[in-house]
Amino acid sequence: DQSFFADFVVEATWRDAGLAAETDARRVFDLEDVWNPELLIVNQRSASSSMPEVVQVDSDGNVRYLQRFTGRFSVPMYLRDFPLDDQELRLWVISVPPPGGEEVELVPVEVEVLRADSLSVTDWDVGELRLETADYSATPKARVLSGIALSIPVSRQVKYYIVQVLIPLIAVVLMSWSVYWIDPAVVATRMGVAVTTMLTLIAYRFMLGNLVPRLSYLTRLDYFMFIATSLVILTLFVMAGTSYLKTRGHDALVDRIDSAGRKFFPVVFALLAAVVWFV
Repeated sequence: DQSFFADFVVEATWRDAGLAAETDARRVFDLEDVWNPELLIVNQRSASSSMPEVVQVDSDGNVRYLQRFTGRFSVPMYLRDFPLDDQELRLWVISVPPPGGEEVELVPVEVEVLRADSLSVTDWDVGELRLETADYSATPKARVLSGIALSIPVSRQVKYYIVQVLIPLIAVVLMSWSVYWIDPAVVATRMGVAVTTMLTLIAYRFMLGNLVPRLSYLTRLDYFMFIATSLVILTLFVMAGTSYLKTRGHDALVDRIDSAGRKFFPVVFALLAAVVWFV
């Protein structure tokens, strides 16, 4: 659904001279009772806050706001390289001034972004986080609002897809290759293996459809699936053709076709697969 779950803390500081006071005690005010930059998370879907909406103010008027957010956040994902893709997740905070209010410039603090030692992201590797300026405009001609984004680079772990998707799919394709090794006289067995492989591949295709959303373009996995399906269909037609030739007494031609299939089927499959995954 092109979203991710996050649990993070936002800390914002600013100075309000009107809140300065001759006292060493740190004072606490409700957020709505003092001026504040009206922070908004642009890409939130169902986020909620869990800390009181208050600010702490010192004697010089330095204000500190701290809030923890938990929920789901939207992110556009480009999946052409799936399952070898890298993505950029974002937590995007902007300042929305009230009508007629003064614009505020958000500036990222130049310190290391703190994060948990281990993150509960089972099938992704999380890279180094970056806090950067990211202004926001709702439409091309709309007002530009000051913003800051926490960029989170992630890389999909491909081991799961190798074990659960690619190896079984390769096994199905090689099952269709095995028909070239079966005695041409056993027509029913050869056709049965070819048809069974085709039906298995169709069922497998429906299962793979749940791994990615409905896209207007093809991913690497889609291309690989297209190659596998094409080879299996071609084998099915070849088996039908050799069965017909066998009944007409063209045994020598059938043997040459089987010999060519045993040699070229895995070579063609390997070359096309290499193009899909490594180019």
